[in-house]
Amino acid sequence: MNTFHAPPAVTCALSIIRDCTELAPASRAVAAGAFVVTDDEESTTFDVRTAVVLPALSRQAAIEHIAKLLPLGARVIMRAPRLPRGLVRHLSRGRPMPVPTDAQILATIRPDAEVRPVMVPEEAMAAVARQYGIRRAGRDDTTAEKARCCEAEAQALYLVHLFSSPNMHERTRLAAAYQAWSALQRARPLGAFGPTEMF
Repeated sequence: MNTFHAPPAVTCALSIIRDCTELAPASRAVAAGAFVVTDDEESTTFDVRTAVVLPALSRQAAIEHIAKLLPLGARVIMRAPRLPRGLVRHLSRGRPMPVPTDAQILATIRPDAEVRPVMVPEEAMAAVARQYGIRRAGRDDTTAEKARCCEAEAQALYLVHLFSSPNMHERTRLAAAYQAWSALQRARPLGAFGPTEMF
């Protein structure tokens, strides 16, 4: 019996911007960026999708809104939140998480998707951003500025994930395709507020 499973043709790196840390009960999603990579036998294509989250939406409703960005059957890469020391102590005593993570909610809403929360060091995100000229928001930037850069954050996350692959040929091929796509995007005329005008 052949138990080999080919990877999904569509990989989506999803970045959700919040007004504070994800695991804070009062945390509110304000925007999301999805970098969608379709890689099949015919071609490799890249697509950037964004969503603004209305303040009135609950945590569940916000993720439901963001989930509409995702193609059916996609593998979805998300950064897993860092656990503060206080929360680690809380969990070590057998107590539950204060709130579900975005990945947990998304996996429930979209059972068709393969949701993969991954721990990604900030140093790795910064390194690929420098290598590929991706402008990410800084730690001290406002929430609005971080939201404007949600597309860039998703692209950096995809590249970090790509370079964790053991297949060097695939890494090289997809990285070259991304560079070509990125160059075309930079050559496009900018609007009054840059490439992203949702704010």
